[in-house]
Amino acid sequence: MKTTINNTLNNENGIIMVVVLVILVIITLLGLSASRTAVTEIQMASNERQLVDDFCKAEGGLINTLEIPATWLTDDFLTAGETTAAASVPINYDGGAVDATVEVRCIEETGTAVAGLSNAANDLPVSPHITPPPAGSGYSLKYFEVRRYGVTATSSTGNTQVQAGVWKVFNKFNL
Repeated sequence: MKTTINNTLNNENGIIMVVVLVILVIITLLGLSASRTAVTEIQMASNERQLVDDFCKAEGGLINTLEIPATWLTDDFLTAGETTAAASVPINYDGGAVDATVEVRCIEETGTAVAGLSNAANDLPVSPHITPPPAGSGYSLKYFEVRRYGVTATSSTGNTQVQAGVWKVFNKFNL
């Protein structure tokens, strides 16, 4: 039997093997890509969980400080000047390691940095520290005054900070 070019071109022996190999290569590449994507998504989920944990710790420290002002609103804090009053309070929820650190200072008109506080705690808007109570608050302008404070809560890792401006009502005659 004579081999001709026509017989060689029409010979389909082994074409199935070639097609199967091409399909296997494509499936292998898809599998590698899917595996790589899964690892990336797992890392993203882990990072997001850590960020949420840090935020919850910082926000919990802020709420704890607002709910229990006696931890920072001491006689020493109240009698210090507007530009020197500062408190730094560690917060731990289960009695173990510190979950957050809360820094409190007066919001005042000069914007002077208070020694011992972080840059974030000192970066507050300027506003009068003592003002009349807000309209509709139910407090008499004659007998009460409002003092403004900046509260900065930092998670234990230092990755997340939550800051709030708060005011507290004081009796004018109890200074």
